[in-house]
Amino acid sequence: MQSSLTTDEQDLEIIHALQDAPRATWREIGGRMGIDPVTAARRWQALSDAGLARITAYPRVTTWAKDHCNAFIELDLEPAARDHAVEVLSRVPQIVSISIISSGRDLFLTLLTPDLATLSRVVLQQLHALPGLRRTRTYTVTTVYGEGNRWRVGALPGGHHCPQPREGSVWKLRHQEVLRALHDGRRTAVDIGAAIGRSGAAVRRWLNEMMEDGLLSFRCEVAQPITGWPIATTFWARVPPDQLDETATKLAARTEVRLCAAVTGSDNLIMTLWLRSLGDIQRVEAELATSLPQLTLTDRAVTLRAVKRMGCLLGESGHITEVVPIDPWAPGISA
Repeated sequence: MQSSLTTDEQDLEIIHALQDAPRATWREIGGRMGIDPVTAARRWQALSDAGLARITAYPRVTTWAKDHCNAFIELDLEPAARDHAVEVLSRVPQIVSISIISSGRDLFLTLLTPDLATLSRVVLQQLHALPGLRRTRTYTVTTVYGEGNRWRVGALPGGHHCPQPREGSVWKLRHQEVLRALHDGRRTAVDIGAAIGRSGAAVRRWLNEMMEDGLLSFRCEVAQPITGWPIATTFWARVPPDQLDETATKLAARTEVRLCAAVTGSDNLIMTLWLRSLGDIQRVEAELATSLPQLTLTDRAVTLRAVKRMGCLLGESGHITEVVPIDPWAPGISA
């Protein structure tokens, strides 16, 4: 739902607190902020109802990339075909994010699939069936160095520690059931259990297992216009292979960087940044040229409109209008 709700500093503090701990109790959130838990819950509900913030759940992409398939796909379309493509692709559960971008591209997609075979099916059977498609370019991800759940609005002091997951964890059928029921990342274990025919105690145990094993991420997604960082841009870059890991780690630590990933192809690094102004693009490029001379930026594109972000469908103003639960194992949707 679109709203003209005006946010204040306390709203941004609630968002920041939930970015740090998306499933924290209202007592914990209120205690950190020094406000009544009922006030914190009421303000969050107003933000959520207005489409300004939402807790989403998805496979933790830094872990997912090790044993499954992350990919970025660029689509070039006939001008009259874009709206239909956006409508269809927004409903595909494996396509977690969609942006309409500049720089000679039409759509930029982020996909999560369990394997290359599923990625191939999505590309060859769903994307290639889109009317008006000119061509696609696919970048498969080899390593994710930074993802959006580490980004903060900057309203509260202190850092956020992300614990290292246990090695050897795998997605089980029960984990998949839980993920499909998490259209709201703050949904209680009891409600999830009722939806999938399991006990609340079992779901609570599975949720803890998924988070401790590094399978599941929760993110407080926020409408970009209220963050003070209204410009989204994507950089493509090349780095010598022996310096890629060190370079990408430094990039992921920058405040502006929402996503940083090593990919296959002649450009072996893709990163997405949120910036305060268009002029910051040039500033960041100049800083990178000085601090990381081994990095060669090969292209850059500004997001003209974000259509979908980690399962959240976005209106033209950037408000969250709906959630399409992320499901890498879902069957195909006809184009």
